[in-house]
Amino acid sequence: MRYGTALALLLAGSAVAAAQGTPAAGVPKRTPLPAVILPVCRVDRTTLAAATDEQRRQARDFVSRADQAAILGDTTAALANLRRARAIDASDPDLAYRLARLYETGAAADSAVKEYCRFLSLAPTSPDAADARERVGALAKPSNDPAVDSANVHLQQGLRAYDQVRMHDAELEFSRAITLQPAWADAYFDRALARELQGDRDQAMSDFEVYARLKPAADDRQAVNARIASLRRVTYSPGQAFALGLIIPGAGQFYTRRAGWGITLLAATGGAIGYALAEQTKITTKQQTATDPFGNPYTYTATLQGKERPGLVPGLAAAGALDLIGAIEAAVFAHQRNAQQPASRVTVRLVPSANAVGLRLRF
Repeated sequence: MRYGTALALLLAGSAVAAAQGTPAAGVPKRTPLPAVILPVCRVDRTTLAAATDEQRRQARDFVSRADQAAILGDTTAALANLRRARAIDASDPDLAYRLARLYETGAAADSAVKEYCRFLSLAPTSPDAADARERVGALAKPSNDPAVDSANVHLQQGLRAYDQVRMHDAELEFSRAITLQPAWADAYFDRALARELQGDRDQAMSDFEVYARLKPAADDRQAVNARIASLRRVTYSPGQAFALGLIIPGAGQFYTRRAGWGITLLAATGGAIGYALAEQTKITTKQQTATDPFGNPYTYTATLQGKERPGLVPGLAAAGALDLIGAIEAAVFAHQRNAQQPASRVTVRLVPSANAVGLRLRF
């Protein structure tokens, strides 16, 4: 399929994904974390000392008065009696729960939260504990969390770097966000994209796996699983294998993880070069002419000794041939190995640019 058609399908698919609320595979996630601290109960346990039998009896009397006041509709008196009972016996979980409900009815949210928390500390496994926790979550006022704020800042900085195709900076910012919020699934997803674009397949796969584990019900779970499977497969670049093998004999075989063949080729090429550079001593004789002291010319035979490399041309030719054959073999092996990998019907490739990141589909 031609690229223009693939791009048209991509745009159509993106529109459908947007309409369905499903994030497109390969696009960074840009939703920040809510910058709040979830309500947490903090109880001063020094006030939870066990009451004596006499204190329990006195507390029950005030509870009875509170019940009578509540029946008569006198909420103020009921609340006052429950407070007196709590002052006498602060270890009664039922009293804490009833006082919390009364505070909640009177719109005293802060006091209700304190009493619910005291109840949870006294009876964390009570049948009413789940209800108390829900009420604390509904009544307590959330507050800003500096760690979440900082994590969101790092995520935004990482997204800007990603959009500007500065993948190393993007990875660092996403990592800082993860350090502050280790359970933030979206930050792992974005860091996986940045690592994959840098060629770090193992780390990218690890981040995608963490994302899938932290967000098992994600809409893009199937696409992420497919990407993990793709990263898990070992693929080689035939061009890179050829280039490496051409520059360094045997490097293509090392690149395709066949160290034995790489060492063999490197040794053979080294042997050919050694043969080419090997020198031999050559002794020759030559007729030369000279003049004696009286000016009479005469001839004599001179013995000459020199160095030569008789194997230079064939040795270099053999080394070049081994190097070229090894590079070609590495490229062919890489191509064949990739062809043996299970092929997916649709392949997705990220195409980053200065201001945006797109996807290229090939069918």
